[in-house]
Amino acid sequence: MTTNCGFTPLHKNKNSMGIFENIYIQKEENSLSFLIQDALKKKAPFAESAQNILQIKPSIKTSYGVITTENEITRYSVTLDVSYGLYNKKTKEIFLSNKVSATSDYSAAVTYTGFATEIARKNTLERLADAVAEKIITEILTNNTSELSL
Repeated sequence: MTTNCGFTPLHKNKNSMGIFENIYIQKEENSLSFLIQDALKKKAPFAESAQNILQIKPSIKTSYGVITTENEITRYSVTLDVSYGLYNKKTKEIFLSNKVSATSDYSAAVTYTGFATEIARKNTLERLADAVAEKIITEILTNNTSELSL
């Protein structure tokens, strides 16, 4: 007798994750793209060379607001938008094209050193890269087409 519904998350299914072995990540050469690529590779077995290309183009927006009337703490809100496309290298056929976003915040006090503020910003960017990587992988898995497994 089974006591659960039998649901298995897509990322836990070894067969479904095999699709990424035929996808190469193409990115712009900047630190934000590197963080996203690193997060993607930690979550799925992307190839170093493949017939299908995942092209990522990130952009970032930062806004801020003062928390205290004495202007002692500033709260920064950072939004990472990533446009991406998944296509076949030879035929240029586009399998998937979309945009994902994530937002995170960090605070900086006037008593913080520049180093502490930069670490808080870096940690925020890493969280955002992880969040958008999860969304991209989920989109690829849920929109899995047979063409990708060729």
